[in-house]
Amino acid sequence: MPIRDFNLVLDRLGLEKTWYSILATNLNRVNREDLKYILDEKEFRNIELQNFDFIKGLTVGEISVLYEYSLAYADRDKRKQGGQYFTPDDVAQVMAKRALAFPKNKIWVDPCSGVGNLSYWLIRYQENPEDFLKNNIFLIDRDKLALVIARFILTVNFQKKDKKLFENIKSRFVVADFLLSDNLPGHDYAILNPPYVVVEPDVRFETSSARDLYAYFLEKVIKTSTGFVSITPQTFTNGQKFNSLRKLLLSNFSNISVYCFDNVPDNIFRGIKFGSKNTNKANSTRAGIIVAKQNSKEQVFRITPLLRWRVKERQKLLDSIDEFLVQIEPREDIFPKLQKDLLPLYNFAKKQEKILAHFISQQPTQYKLIVPSTPRYFISALKRSVERSSFKTLYFYTERERDVAYLLLNSSYMYWWWRVNDGGMTISERTLLTLPVLDEIPIDKNLLTRIEESEKTNRVIKRNAGKDNENVKHDPQLVKEINKCLFPKFANKLESLHNNSVITI
Repeated sequence: MPIRDFNLVLDRLGLEKTWYSILATNLNRVNREDLKYILDEKEFRNIELQNFDFIKGLTVGEISVLYEYSLAYADRDKRKQGGQYFTPDDVAQVMAKRALAFPKNKIWVDPCSGVGNLSYWLIRYQENPEDFLKNNIFLIDRDKLALVIARFILTVNFQKKDKKLFENIKSRFVVADFLLSDNLPGHDYAILNPPYVVVEPDVRFETSSARDLYAYFLEKVIKTSTGFVSITPQTFTNGQKFNSLRKLLLSNFSNISVYCFDNVPDNIFRGIKFGSKNTNKANSTRAGIIVAKQNSKEQVFRITPLLRWRVKERQKLLDSIDEFLVQIEPREDIFPKLQKDLLPLYNFAKKQEKILAHFISQQPTQYKLIVPSTPRYFISALKRSVERSSFKTLYFYTERERDVAYLLLNSSYMYWWWRVNDGGMTISERTLLTLPVLDEIPIDKNLLTRIEESEKTNRVIKRNAGKDNENVKHDPQLVKEINKCLFPKFANKLESLHNNSVITI
């Protein structure tokens, strides 16, 4: 698509007239006489047609991206504040397929629909898409233009028998603020990708302490629906500020599945942060998908580990995500992201009486370790200082306690604990200090010496925000030997945590 020409049209016509022009041009060029009546609608009268059909051949997800781009181009600051990231087609398909397991002939709502890419796939998978569009779904958004585009897309794709579908479904597209409106259409279920925006606490919501718009959206959905499928940042699984959200979720739904996605090597959103003023414009959100229902007699809670995959494995990952679900006992304080083959290790670790915090002195001592606080594929603990901006210094009461921590923190065990309980940009003090410590840990002097030597020979530098950050990346063979020493039963499984992908060929 000639983006320069697109920009020129935006400059000349403005956002709204540009999109009416785009839709009219597309309809004028397709061989669908049964749809030409749309051009008689008042919105499309006297609309300038373009020489190029900007949306020809685009999927609904790609149209969403184009609309996202046009919002950013028209008003950069408004786009940044909006916090909207439109759902890719393949992710929308995953969500729509999970929605098919809900009871039939119910009313759905898409409460922040944008141009309707989630609704499109939900409708497409129905036995009678046209009837479903007319009778079983509402799209709600504050953006009137986005809703017009959505109505156009859905009409073009699903009009069969109703020759005036565009007119007859107008009432299904509601311009409203889902969060604040008390006059919303009645519904049973919701499918959504809410905006992710840090906001001021709002005492009207139980999740006020979260200070995030998506938490408020989920709360409203939880309180107005008997089930939902939603994209959400996976940080809701562990952040203390989301305790109230997790509590609401567990107290209102008996069947919950949570899918958690990392942001490397591939990202579930795969998009660009249009309008972002950061130098890094990649969308780096670690996302999750929640599927919640009320149709179980007993509580069933399932969750995946933090999933990684390569770009070429994306479809295979999305086709197989149910295989990674692990059923556990739900907890309000945290949703641990566990994998099946390490569930026994988690159960064993939780039985340990001591945690790392028991070894930590609040006052400086001669026994200390430095822990760089931005993990990605590994975590290290160092006796020597490193040149970096973010790290934590731990002081220990005794040499043995320091040596125990030296082994544990340089093994894959700490890295696994972080991925289970966090997995975000940094390692929190809470995650670090709650690491369960085994009752009896063999102190292998040879291993201690080799870790110290590795600090000298395996230093790495990563540039971040214009600054060099030093770290130590131990040889995988050394880490493997530490794992075998401490956790002989789980050594191989722990080693696999450092892989770029959960997909095995």
